[in-house]
Amino acid sequence: RVYKRSAVSFPTRLVLPDGCAVFTLGGEGEALWSRTFDRPDPLGQIEFQEDKESAPSRAYLKLWESFCLLGAWPAPSERCLDLGSSPGGWTWVLASLGAKVLSVDRAELDPRVSALPGVEFHKGDAFKVLPGAYGEVDWLCCDVIAAPERLLALVEGWIAARAAKHFICTLKFQGRADPVLVAEFEKLGKVVHLHHNKHELTFLR
Repeated sequence: RVYKRSAVSFPTRLVLPDGCAVFTLGGEGEALWSRTFDRPDPLGQIEFQEDKESAPSRAYLKLWESFCLLGAWPAPSERCLDLGSSPGGWTWVLASLGAKVLSVDRAELDPRVSALPGVEFHKGDAFKVLPGAYGEVDWLCCDVIAAPERLLALVEGWIAARAAKHFICTLKFQGRADPVLVAEFEKLGKVVHLHHNKHELTFLR
């Protein structure tokens, strides 16, 4: 029986059917197979029923996929900080889940997003937001365009201050990913390449 998952509607917890396995051909006369997976989709290709009307950008798909990998997402009234948020794709996701969102960016949010219940926008530099400046947050989300070294320093600071419970941050490398830098992130959490990442990586904690 061939396994194929149809496009899913978020939010949902993805569960693999019993007996699922994947295989690929190796060298001549060699086949590699596995029955264990570290993702809720064996091929790592989670397709969603997209919302092309409400979302200001397709970046929201990365956050949906991250939540599916974690098997968890913000509960209503949980506090979320979205750093580097404009035009607001991630803020839109968080607000749609009923979370309270503090959205920070130098550029304004899409007006449709800033008008959503529970959204508060602060204009400013994401990297100048100090840990705990807005109290403890349940989720720190960051899809800002910046050198991964700066993001590492930001994440380390928030973890050291115990100012955020969960992290979802995008690592944007110029050219090839730096394995040394990736290893530093892996000391703090999990680094994955999402189906919707393209040339990026995502840090989860």
